Amino acid sequence: MGREHYTFGDSDRAAERLALLARVYEPTTRRWLGAWRWSAPERAVDLGCGPGYTTELLREAVGARETWGLDASDAHVRRARDRLDSSELRFAVHDVTATPFPVYAVDVVYARHLLAHLAAPAAALMTWATVARPGGRLVLEETAALESPDPVFVDYYAHVGALQRHYGQDTFVGRRLGAIADRTAWRVERFEVTRVVLDARLMATLHAMNLRTWSRDPFAASAFEPRTIAAMGEALEAVAGGARDAPPVRGDVGQAVLVR
Repeated sequence: MGREHYTFGDSDRAAERLALLARVYEPTTRRWLGAWRWSAPERAVDLGCGPGYTTELLREAVGARETWGLDASDAHVRRARDRLDSSELRFAVHDVTATPFPVYAVDVVYARHLLAHLAAPAAALMTWATVARPGGRLVLEETAALESPDPVFVDYYAHVGALQRHYGQDTFVGRRLGAIADRTAWRVERFEVTRVVLDARLMATLHAMNLRTWSRDPFAASAFEPRTIAAMGEALEAVAGGARDAPPVRGDVGQAVLVR
């Protein structure tokens, strides 16, 4: 597998976006990871770690002797190392769809909001199986739905869906985690879809940041009307700043634990 197309970048703005994303979804992730009894794992790895927010949370929740964060972005890995690098938290630049990995015999492999950016999620799961020890677990969290009656959110999700479909990706891959795993070397131990209620201002802030990045994507620039994108950005900024009210965004998060 070659390196996938990632539409959200690794600039300082992208890092700020990931910090906000971590804040929005931390309670859901903490509950999911905290629901399992982790028997003193030796090694855990966070795939697509970005600046390390999920890696830090994984270490706290799982308690592995060493926790690794892997990401294809040099910039994100530098940010993670600057904040967190230690004997317990280690980071490396690596395309997580390719072997060989810098770490093997992993007890807990974790990925959040990563499969949505991969055109071949089943192939990625097969690749990740090669780094897990026998009996090791793969913990996945992916968006399964995002819904709002507000037109700007409806419009935003439609555009993001079209953009990702162009690259063979599925924005709402979380609803298919069990079916994808069935085609791999992993066995589904547990799969749930968790409903979340997300603050509209936070989500509008997140989406406005995303929009400023992906609107420069070559496909987006050719397929989407510039005036529509500009109006969408203005409406999202208005919600984010409190100048325009919007109801909470309701979402579903697919959460799975797979066993090697």
